[in-house]
Amino acid sequence: MAQKQVRSSRPSARVYRRRRLAVLIATLVVVGLLTWAGFGIASLLRPSVPAAGPAASQPGAGSPPASAVPSPEPTEPSGCPAEDVVVTASTAQATHGPAEDPVLVMTIKNAGTTECMVNVGTSQQDFSVTSGADRIFSTSDCVDDPTDTEIMVKPGASETARFTWTRVRSAPGCKFVAAKPRPGTYGFTAKLGDVSSETARFELR
Repeated sequence: MAQKQVRSSRPSARVYRRRRLAVLIATLVVVGLLTWAGFGIASLLRPSVPAAGPAASQPGAGSPPASAVPSPEPTEPSGCPAEDVVVTASTAQATHGPAEDPVLVMTIKNAGTTECMVNVGTSQQDFSVTSGADRIFSTSDCVDDPTDTEIMVKPGASETARFTWTRVRSAPGCKFVAAKPRPGTYGFTAKLGDVSSETARFELR
């Protein structure tokens, strides 16, 4: 009776080497995937840093990443309270010869403690000249298209406006007055809105 040849179930050395190589390759692939996945996760978790440029700042070492801080909205300056506006009247010179026209000077001062806006437009200015109880002249009589002009005045600061009076009379509504002022002492009063100055005296010869 012939004996059957029994094959060994143990893999050959060649097959064993192939299996080890396959396992090694699979391990390398898994490690590579884990490394890539770890890099991807780290990238997702890493906070983004804005690119360097005029509007971007780089955080220092060990400091938290830069964050945009909203700048406060600028506030519109308010108008000066009437009690903080001081108006002063003066003339460039005290005495004027027959050929000299008086230069009337209005000085506006912010007597308050904060910077504020003052309307110094022609809608608010008034240069008036009197002689005793006689009303001689006023710039408000003939204002053509009055305008508003807002300016910023710092605390304690002053602004001036000048007007050359050509020795004429005026009347409300810009009516023509033929009479001319005579030599003598006159008074000049400056007014800005509801704030009036004290009267400054000057002489015409």
